[in-house]
Amino acid sequence: MAGVDTTVSQGVGDTTANTAELTKMIRTAGEALDQALHTPNVDYFGTHLEGLRNDILELFRRLLVRNPFSSHRKDAVSKMWFRAIYPTIEQYRAKIRQVEIAGQAGRSTDNAKSSDVIAVEARKQISQWRARLHTFLHASTGTLLRLVAELAEAHALMPSTAPGVLDRQTLDTHAYGLELVDSLKSELHVGLTPVQRATLAIVSKLLTHLGDLARYRTLYAKKPNDMDASHVWQLAKGFYRNAIRVAPHRGQAHNQLAVIFGYERNSLEGVFAYYRALTSQYRFIPAEANLRTILDNALRAVDKPGARSVDATSGYVYCEQRMYDKFTMLRYLFAYHQPQAKETVKQLAPLLPEAETALVAEIRRACTAFVRGVTSGAIEERQTIMAHAIQLFELQQLACFNPGDKETRMHDTAIARVSAMSVALTAHTMCQSVQSSVTESMRRARELKSEADLLSRSSRRVVAPLITTLLWIVSACVRVERDSDSLEHSVTQLKSQIMCAVRDHGLQSTIAQLKQCMEDAHGRVNRRTPLVQAITWDQARASMPVVAARLWGAHRVKRTEDELLAGWQLPDGTVWGRVEPSVPRSAAPGGNDVHRVRWWQLHCLLSLANEALPHMMDLVEKRGVQAVASDEETDVENGVETICFQGRPGALVPGQSVAVPEQSVVVPEQVVAVPESPPPKQSAEMSETQRPEQATPLVDTERDEVVSPAMRAHQMLNMQQSRQAIGAQRVAGNQQAASGPLYSMQATSGPLYSMQPVTSGPLYTMPSASGPLYSVQTTLAQSPPSEQLEPPAMHVWQQYQMEHQRK
Repeated sequence: MAGVDTTVSQGVGDTTANTAELTKMIRTAGEALDQALHTPNVDYFGTHLEGLRNDILELFRRLLVRNPFSSHRKDAVSKMWFRAIYPTIEQYRAKIRQVEIAGQAGRSTDNAKSSDVIAVEARKQISQWRARLHTFLHASTGTLLRLVAELAEAHALMPSTAPGVLDRQTLDTHAYGLELVDSLKSELHVGLTPVQRATLAIVSKLLTHLGDLARYRTLYAKKPNDMDASHVWQLAKGFYRNAIRVAPHRGQAHNQLAVIFGYERNSLEGVFAYYRALTSQYRFIPAEANLRTILDNALRAVDKPGARSVDATSGYVYCEQRMYDKFTMLRYLFAYHQPQAKETVKQLAPLLPEAETALVAEIRRACTAFVRGVTSGAIEERQTIMAHAIQLFELQQLACFNPGDKETRMHDTAIARVSAMSVALTAHTMCQSVQSSVTESMRRARELKSEADLLSRSSRRVVAPLITTLLWIVSACVRVERDSDSLEHSVTQLKSQIMCAVRDHGLQSTIAQLKQCMEDAHGRVNRRTPLVQAITWDQARASMPVVAARLWGAHRVKRTEDELLAGWQLPDGTVWGRVEPSVPRSAAPGGNDVHRVRWWQLHCLLSLANEALPHMMDLVEKRGVQAVASDEETDVENGVETICFQGRPGALVPGQSVAVPEQSVVVPEQVVAVPESPPPKQSAEMSETQRPEQATPLVDTERDEVVSPAMRAHQMLNMQQSRQAIGAQRVAGNQQAASGPLYSMQATSGPLYSMQPVTSGPLYTMPSASGPLYSVQTTLAQSPPSEQLEPPAMHVWQQYQMEHQRK
């Protein structure tokens, strides 16, 4: 043991080691740490183990600075985090939980005096352990910040006017280095070398972990604060947002930021951030379960009796009131029917025609209320862009428009069609608002100085979301065109329904009218300046980077939509904000005036969409519809980097007594047999494993680890049972129940969505005649025979409508 420690210490002192030697020394140091941890009665917080962990941190630091390109490919940052920092945090948290449990047990004694003494001693120990954890988090923050500063200086990631590298004391006192981080470049910046891009990816991960450390500091503060208050989380949100700014196309930081919004009960920004994690170029797959969790919580809060009549100033009800009626319910409905969620809810009833009619009427009212709120100024610009982008994200998920996704029978065509109708109606209303403003302003054309002056203050508020919608439509058309070439010049049924929904709700004709109106207005207001040459449809479908260069490569105006949507991967694979260096960029019309820039971008995308949509309609009508592949024939694997939960450490250090759950959730012995929906092939292989005593949640945001795509299928099986535990199952009950609420937002015993499994009772609790129409209670014990399962009586939306009619 002493010989191994001496070798590690000598390796740390060698400053001339190359990449291979550093990798070998890290492996040796890790083996020494593992050997020390298995020593009987070892003190995890002793100086010996602390020295080994510091040696590992130093070796990783030298490796990251010396060879960031190789370190990024091997994910050295995650290995450093889970080897030297996160386990220590978990040990401190386990120690605090252990003392809290002991204090609660002491209060239950019959001797009042003895219980008071035990409670006082427990509070004292908890305060001491919290202070030690706070000190460790403070030291780890300084270590990671110095590493960020060293990487930025070594690889020229800061502008020449930025301050030099700060020492540790300065980093610890100047808002934890946020001034330094604000000056870093973005990974989407044009002209970066491969090494610089890899370094920025490393810096983004380091900033994400800095946000995690700040979040722990708030959760385990010496004096617990109000977790709902937004100012409490400013430091953690600052690090997460800087990580997003450095690498906006990586989804993990978006997920971690959404966790903070969940603490604040901010459903709008939380749902937006989770969708950003799912639609980024490097998607964070576990965010799908987190998305449904926050919507479960928001829907319970909004549907609570009397909640809508309260004038809230924060929380889920406040977000509902700031948007429009049924905002949370519609978000929940579309998230609930997304394909990944339906992998474990295969017994969902189809959307019947009468239910679809009622849902369409509700969406029409919602679209009208949303545009009215935007034009009147009741909804702010940032909230407008986020709320409308959520609609596009939902459609992209429901219509299988994410790059690399393959359409299966699990995709609900009716729900996707309704989602497309929602987008089309909103865009149609926005186009009419802009057109009416331009037509009205034409009467005083001689008084106007530029085309942007044709837009009134109310119509300017809808231009940014309208540009976003038109760009998404053009990108979707390019995707359909490319997919049709690979499907023998045919279109899948799902995508054909999406295109028909856009056509049937008048968006195509409205786009043509607005385009002609803007061209006529330009001829009267600005005759000396010719119209910018439009990009043709043939150019766009051949090379979308040409469109990206026109939108983001020429102007230098900072816009809200660029800040919020940077890194979003559109259906054709284009990343919002990324411009290829090989594509020529022309001078931007409009200069530094954001309204003129948006005017010209709107005209460019109107011209493109006006050509693309008729071509898509011709493609759908003349080339036929391709049948959808079955679930068994479809390969759900894709090449996108997957970041999934790997579980907490399987065991504590010898000598500790607090139990820790196993590393993954296993499939029970019996699998529910759903008619006409065979279970996955891997279920039979895992049926003989035993269920652990405690189930871990699907995604623990404190331990998100990068794994290879080959493990994706196995992880999806482990996700199924955890999704049931957070309320993924909705089981229909008796249609003839005449009393009680239509659906119960409270379980019959215990919390509604418990992260701990119920060890007894059937998998599905069927309500009695006097109970609710269907219950959202789920348990995780033995499954009933398949003949006991009844098909769902009606769709979720029908049940929700009946509930409100009854109220």
